[in-house]
Amino acid sequence: MLNINEKLKAYQSLHFLIAALILWALTYAQTLYSMVEIWWRSETFAHGFLIFPISLYLIYQKRDLFNSTQKQPSFIFLVLLIFTVLIWVVANAVDVIVIQQLMVIFMLPFIVGTLYGWQLVRQYLFPFFYLLFAVPIGEFLIPKLQQITAAITVFGLEVSQIPVYSEGMFISIPSGDFEVAIACSGIRYLIASLALGTLYAYLMYSSYIKRGVFILASLFVPIVANGIRAYGIVLIAHLSDMKYATGVDHLIYGWLFFGFVIFILFYIGSFWEDKADDENAEIEQPESETPGSLLGSGKAQKSFLAGLTLIMLAGPIYSMWLLSQQQLNNNSLLTVPDVAGNWILSERAGNQWSPIFINADKEIRVDYVNSNNDKKVYFYKNEYLFETQGKELVNSMNHFYNHNRWIVIKKSIQSINSNQVIEYDLRSNQGKLVVWGWYEVLGVKLTHPIMIKIVQAWGKISSKDAGGHFTAIASPYFENVSDGRTHLNAFYKQHFLEK
Repeated sequence: MLNINEKLKAYQSLHFLIAALILWALTYAQTLYSMVEIWWRSETFAHGFLIFPISLYLIYQKRDLFNSTQKQPSFIFLVLLIFTVLIWVVANAVDVIVIQQLMVIFMLPFIVGTLYGWQLVRQYLFPFFYLLFAVPIGEFLIPKLQQITAAITVFGLEVSQIPVYSEGMFISIPSGDFEVAIACSGIRYLIASLALGTLYAYLMYSSYIKRGVFILASLFVPIVANGIRAYGIVLIAHLSDMKYATGVDHLIYGWLFFGFVIFILFYIGSFWEDKADDENAEIEQPESETPGSLLGSGKAQKSFLAGLTLIMLAGPIYSMWLLSQQQLNNNSLLTVPDVAGNWILSERAGNQWSPIFINADKEIRVDYVNSNNDKKVYFYKNEYLFETQGKELVNSMNHFYNHNRWIVIKKSIQSINSNQVIEYDLRSNQGKLVVWGWYEVLGVKLTHPIMIKIVQAWGKISSKDAGGHFTAIASPYFENVSDGRTHLNAFYKQHFLEK
């Protein structure tokens, strides 16, 4: 046991942590605010408001461990913090918000570890880990979740012997047509289930195997349940001659069904509860409880706090310096490709296809027609001379097509003479359309978002370039997508391949 003086010294050492946390919150306030902003406007990530209070409560439950756990400043955690700040700087340079948010969360255990060492971080490892659920991440899973939901729905209809035809996210039965939209992907159910399931596993189990199994169940059960939910909605609509489950009521059914599934999952999980039997299994007392091992060196903590301060401030300061070094080039080089072969410029007929890119510095939209066969190709190109937050070449708000008018049947990568393009096969009441698109940064043609961001980061840090281009061509077709590819291939070779 610690005497009163030793306890007083232990609590006084909290001053170093409080100072570091205030510095962290003020220095990275913009990144933290970006998280709160997403929690506020997105129902998918509204649970983020609860994550910090839950983690703080879990830490508070183990508050006595702060006094009884060996503490010693750690240089290793200081090095980890340096790498975290460097990654934040790179992410900030290319405006990858989610990486900035992840790095800011990772800074917290590294700050604690720098001041007090691994033993204390280990005691509070789960509360630190749980903070990752505050980061709004997971929307990249939506297309795959839509595919899984559509597949389960079609399978259920086939088992029910209901005639069904599916193409991409479209499902047709004799009673009507359905679309597995983004809201039907189940991403909200998945993230909510995983966050709840992880917390439940930590509180109810001491066995790591049981925790892992339950977390996996929290991951896979909502995916399957969402497919069953979608099948049930289509079945209800079919049996009621499209009177029910075709409007907002199907969302209500969805949340009720999800609540029921989670209740069953937790109820079954309660049969293997063992947390109460070994409540303090994770708490390992140090062999020695001398003041030196418990409190470390106050002088050393002051030195490490000074290092923390310099490192955390260095990231934003360097980012501002980079911003000041990047000069905005107002002399745009964006031009309409010269006509080649049998392709000629035509008057834009107001076609319904047009990519959506937010805050591009310049955009070009023109149509071409083949003088031999009257086949059309729509052309789009934009330019980002200089990027800031909300003005980015690669951004979740930027799209190859208007989501309100077109539905994706298939997305793939096509190779044309060793060059790669992103292909979208689209449908709407206007017809069918195949789209090829690619990005260009530092003169390199790219298709993968991560590679685009990496090249952009290098361009900005090296002061070579601060922007990039996006180019897309599209062709309507009637029967086979290969027909549209043929027209795009001919246009692409004559206008974009090096001669």
